[in-house]
Amino acid sequence: MEITRVFYRSPLETGESLRLSERERHHVYKVLRGRAGDRIEVVDSVGRLFVAELIGDGEAKVLEERTTSGGEEGEVTLYQAVPKGRHMDLVVEKATELGVGRIVPLMTERGVVRLSEGDGKVGRWRRVAGAAARQSLRLRIPEVTEAVSFSEAVREAGERGILLHNEAGLPPLEDVVAGGEVGMLVGPEGGVSEGELEVARVAGLSLASLGTYRLRSETAGIVAVARACAVLERAKSVGRSR
Repeated sequence: MEITRVFYRSPLETGESLRLSERERHHVYKVLRGRAGDRIEVVDSVGRLFVAELIGDGEAKVLEERTTSGGEEGEVTLYQAVPKGRHMDLVVEKATELGVGRIVPLMTERGVVRLSEGDGKVGRWRRVAGAAARQSLRLRIPEVTEAVSFSEAVREAGERGILLHNEAGLPPLEDVVAGGEVGMLVGPEGGVSEGELEVARVAGLSLASLGTYRLRSETAGIVAVARACAVLERAKSVGRSR
């Protein structure tokens, strides 16, 4: 049995040798106590899955390609207002496990966290995403971008954007997710401002609800990803059965 899954930055072919990165070597040899002869799974840069055997000194030989269920379609992007403390770590970890395609830290008017260059937070979130992708056996690590403003997120999301909001009478998220790519904006604990709400409406974003109860920002992000991914997966299953 393979002891772990690693991600390789280049295309691979059966019979090749590869060298693990410093971080992967530490995980394989120091954390997992791997040794020559042990096998690992390797996902290459184009999303193909291989089995490789450790041959020592941080190198491994690719033995065979393994079939998978196919690539991840129906991308979900989460624009998440950054919560206090280390709650964003939890959002990144769980959203990755659930199948998110991209995570964008979101700066809003009522947000209390402000990111600065060199504070290392985005780098840490990328490492969290990598570890979660390995643990959940994904075929790629979701992108974690630098932080953007609310107006930038609205412009980027465009017509595929959905703003999660607590306003009464809004349709549930599942009724708004139509398939294909979707970008969901989750505001801070205090919600988005009236000005931001107007920006979203003018830009043509859909507004949707996660239900009756008011969720913490980090909870809302995780729940939104789970529900959107479930809708897209169901749509793919229906498409395959036709």
